[in-house]
Amino acid sequence: MKRFSKFINTSLIALALLLASCGEDRTGEFIAKTEVDHWIEAQMQDIYLWYNEIPKLETSYYFYPADEFFPMLLSSNDKFSYIEMLDQETASAGTKSIHINSTTYGIEFVLTNDPTQTTSHQYARILYVLKNSPAARAGLKRGDWITTINSKNLTQDNYGLLETGNGVTVSIAPIILTEQTASWGEATEIQIQAAEAMENNPFLVSEIITSPQSGKKIGYLVYNEFVTGKTPNDPTDTSYLEEMKTVFQNFKNEGVDDFILDLRYNNGGYIQCAQAMATMLAPASSLNGEFAHLVHNDKRQDLNYTYMFDSNYSSENLNLSKLYVISGVYTASSSELIINSLRPYMDVKLLGVQTVGKNVAATQINSPYNFIMYPITATVYNKDNQSDYANGFTPDYTINELNYLNWAELGDTKELLLYNTLHLIEYGSAPDAENSESSGGEEGGDEGTTKAVKHYKSRQALQISYSSISQKTRPAIIATQY
Repeated sequence: MKRFSKFINTSLIALALLLASCGEDRTGEFIAKTEVDHWIEAQMQDIYLWYNEIPKLETSYYFYPADEFFPMLLSSNDKFSYIEMLDQETASAGTKSIHINSTTYGIEFVLTNDPTQTTSHQYARILYVLKNSPAARAGLKRGDWITTINSKNLTQDNYGLLETGNGVTVSIAPIILTEQTASWGEATEIQIQAAEAMENNPFLVSEIITSPQSGKKIGYLVYNEFVTGKTPNDPTDTSYLEEMKTVFQNFKNEGVDDFILDLRYNNGGYIQCAQAMATMLAPASSLNGEFAHLVHNDKRQDLNYTYMFDSNYSSENLNLSKLYVISGVYTASSSELIINSLRPYMDVKLLGVQTVGKNVAATQINSPYNFIMYPITATVYNKDNQSDYANGFTPDYTINELNYLNWAELGDTKELLLYNTLHLIEYGSAPDAENSESSGGEEGGDEGTTKAVKHYKSRQALQISYSSISQKTRPAIIATQY
């Protein structure tokens, strides 16, 4: 950090001398007002992956607040670097904030157009509900359609009322489905009590499903964020890593034959979490091998680093030869790292939709001011030196849950994506996949885990105008602290 200070001091002294030579000496005032932005620029000039694309800014820009100045430095290639203001009262509207424990009603949702095509209104669909949350106690569940907030139609101006507050009244309505039509049923008004501080535990669903057909034990895990522990921005808190060991030890004790990793709502997080999970999923024969390696800019090749599978988690290893991954429109960064890093060692089948495409890593830079920076600092490769997923991974079996109307709870074997993955494991096909030869007919009987389920698809693709998940999760692999 010393050379950053030297760079800042040299620049500020030169500018201060220029100001002093113009008459009134306002050196102290200038240094005080521009110190923060010069500090930001110094970090970025050193470690930023695209440092050579940082524009030369006029002096006036160095008076901008940190969260407005930081984006001015970013390359046109960069979609993922961000700054987190620790004092949210002074943060701009575009600043990201990440909290495991937050005051919330306990629902994650998307805002869409009318799936029945009978109105021009917007509707909120619940992706999932946190257990023991105000929303759960009010009776809301995954798949519910919220039609109004406080007796008003949903708009871009009022959807935030669904996230937190002192209480809110919503109306939910079912969609009445037939083979030919979809229409709104009678709405029910529900009162949600005041938002509460909730722990958003990343292990949302962990189950073992026994197939009635083959007797196979299939592990199923919905994992929503690669986060080390409950304390925000603190990778030294490893409480969730310890919980991960417990979860996988249970899968191992039960002797699972196959494994489904559901990352549809997982937008990334810390690389050590992905490293730990991959160690527990990989074939045992690969555990002395490379997990991934990072390549930094030409000035900081000293930071290049190779991650091996982590021996601290080898005792929970499931010794799998194949992994089934469920993806969604939010699946990114460390989720994609799992896919890319395990493919040289095992067969990874992807079911869902195209992933986001974040093959880069960020460094967490803790500032002496009121913010933390997460600039992109490296490209991520697997052991075969592959990093060719900047546009995302294309699924082997394409199914977009957002275009279907009848949902089941996560973990329910009738739930669209789980149902199709179970069918793939048992019969080698996914009935609802757009790129599958299967048309939904059952092979090998129609009873039990993969009993035929009719999933109704919307007649038009739904347009997502807002997602609570994309606002709350990490946009790039967090590799290191600096």
